[in-house]
Amino acid sequence: MILSKATFQSFSWLYAPQKTAIIFAFRTLIASYVVLVIALWMEMDSPRWAIMAVWIVAQNASRGEVLSKAYWVIVGNITGIVVSLIIVASFPQQPFLFDLAVALWVAFCCWVSSCTRNFRALGMVMAGYSCAIVLFSSVSDPNQTFMMAMSRGSYFIIGILAENFTARLFDLNLHNQAHKKLNDDLLLAVEEGVKSVSKMLDGNDWAVAQSDKLLSSIMALNNNIEFREREMKGSGHRGDHARAVLASVSGVLVKATGFSIHLKQMQKDVLNFHYIVPLTQTYLGKLLEHLKAGTPLDETLKALNALRWECRQRIADSFYKNLGKPQATNEDYARKTLNDRILYQSLREILAELEVTLRELSQSRDLSLHDNFKFDIKPTFDFRRAWRNAIRAFFAISVGCVAWEITGWDHGPLFLAFLCMGCARFCIFENATLACWGWFKGACIAIVVGGFYNFLIMPAVSNLTFLFSLLIIPLGIGALAMCVPRLAPVASTYAFFFCYMLGFANEGRVDEISFFNNASALFLSGVCALVSYRVFFPYRARRIRRQMRLKLLKGLHHLANPTASLPLAREWVGAVTEALVILMRQLNEDRNTTLIKSYRHGSMAVMLIGINIIRLRHMVDHDIMTEDIKDILRVVLRRIAAFEGRKAKYARYARTVMIAHRAIARFRQREATEKNLAVRIEVSAAISSLILISYALDKNASFLRVKK
Repeated sequence: MILSKATFQSFSWLYAPQKTAIIFAFRTLIASYVVLVIALWMEMDSPRWAIMAVWIVAQNASRGEVLSKAYWVIVGNITGIVVSLIIVASFPQQPFLFDLAVALWVAFCCWVSSCTRNFRALGMVMAGYSCAIVLFSSVSDPNQTFMMAMSRGSYFIIGILAENFTARLFDLNLHNQAHKKLNDDLLLAVEEGVKSVSKMLDGNDWAVAQSDKLLSSIMALNNNIEFREREMKGSGHRGDHARAVLASVSGVLVKATGFSIHLKQMQKDVLNFHYIVPLTQTYLGKLLEHLKAGTPLDETLKALNALRWECRQRIADSFYKNLGKPQATNEDYARKTLNDRILYQSLREILAELEVTLRELSQSRDLSLHDNFKFDIKPTFDFRRAWRNAIRAFFAISVGCVAWEITGWDHGPLFLAFLCMGCARFCIFENATLACWGWFKGACIAIVVGGFYNFLIMPAVSNLTFLFSLLIIPLGIGALAMCVPRLAPVASTYAFFFCYMLGFANEGRVDEISFFNNASALFLSGVCALVSYRVFFPYRARRIRRQMRLKLLKGLHHLANPTASLPLAREWVGAVTEALVILMRQLNEDRNTTLIKSYRHGSMAVMLIGINIIRLRHMVDHDIMTEDIKDILRVVLRRIAAFEGRKAKYARYARTVMIAHRAIARFRQREATEKNLAVRIEVSAAISSLILISYALDKNASFLRVKK
């Protein structure tokens, strides 16, 4: 009974769809009908490609995403058409070089799309398989390649324009809605960040472990800002302010994580730090109330600034208040005052980052603001994944071309066109094997449903009105399924190929022989792609996780290398956050909670270690510290550059952690006797960073110990 009820509920998307899904299905069906009528009225040679273009662009997402997708699909389509003309002109009577050129071009498109983000990747995918479609559709008569290119290009452009025109009918007051949605998302991110800081002040370690969820949502929102900017075109640089808000929230979380470690280690060995904690928590509570009420942030920023100055005054008092008094020479008293200063400074840094967050949030809300502010973070590229996708596509297409040359199958070009389409499409997905399997299932469903309609339904169709009414069920179900994330890969492939298998035309329906040949070409292309992606670099979640851990460890080694270029702190946070999101997706269905917790803490530790390495390197590069202090820091950095996580769980016996602890001990002695106030402040900051680095290395050794 429980199983049947769960099964019944799993189909709720079909019998009880959401309002957005119904609107999406309705507008996509209208766009499909409009473009099909236009293609039939213009008596185009293959109208099905026009309706297929609608389903390529169709997406149940924000208007900005649809606009971006349409733009890059058109750019990719034009690029592919131009390349197809170059290839056919270069190798008119050389089949081997012709096939090699197509395989290399699709492989190149796979490589580039694996190194790009959002729908730019889809644009390169489109450039790959639109070129293959044009070339293999005209391979029997190369003189018709230009007309074929113009025809296929026209289909795609007509379909995309029809879908966008129809979608615009459902978008009212798009500019203001986009701005409101962006503000709501930013406000939610800031509120969650403030809540996490408040929990960390309470000593809640679980708040640190849960920070990855907030960072994942920040990463997703950061990717969506590009689409909001398209919706708010001509509204200044609010997208840049929004990116600055999200980067600052990430910085608040990282600094709060470091503060929680300091608090955990020092809370029983301080003088008067606990005085400031309730004041900060009271302020954070009032800040949340102001954010929810949507009131101006001027008064809130004044209160925040006063709290920051309170921390600064406490630090200054600890330096000057007891100078010359007997207790100032007491070792226990000196240690506690230093701990106070470290905690006050750590809290002050959180408040400073929070102030930046609130100021940027206020500017992103201002509709009248038109400044020249720019903010961006350099993306990181996974070249290993890019090369693997390119090699897979090249070998799959090459084998398909050889098979066609040997057999001489008259539907071989169609088989190769579908194979190129699949290989180019799969490289967008993180798990290419899973995407390939979804593609294959969608194609098989399209073959079955298309066969049913071709043999039993289409012979009875006599006019377009009757045809449109019959298509509501198969295309409507496909559109509703596309709104369900777990079904979207299968549903989008099904809807796309169902339109192809139905073969709309003015002169009649698809005959049985043609249908079986088309179905065979589609089915075999799916099988060939599946085999290729199972043989060449098969997907293994454990291997991907290991590669990401190794990438993070190499990133730490690079940061600690004194000759390496030093990135901005926000760039490091962004890179590690992206790796963290990928790792969490790999562990999404893993029931091993211990493993998940280890990866969460490990990724956050890497982020924290990297931030503090950047700080130490800045200290070494500046002229405030004396050379003897810099030499100690250089030794620590050299050890971190060679750290491999071996035996770090034994704390003081691990060489890197042991050296860091020795440096902390020496710096504590130096800080207590140093006469230069500027040097003393820098030494305190170095002690703070070294404590965080040694703690993170020690507690996350298993994560950083990547076996070769």
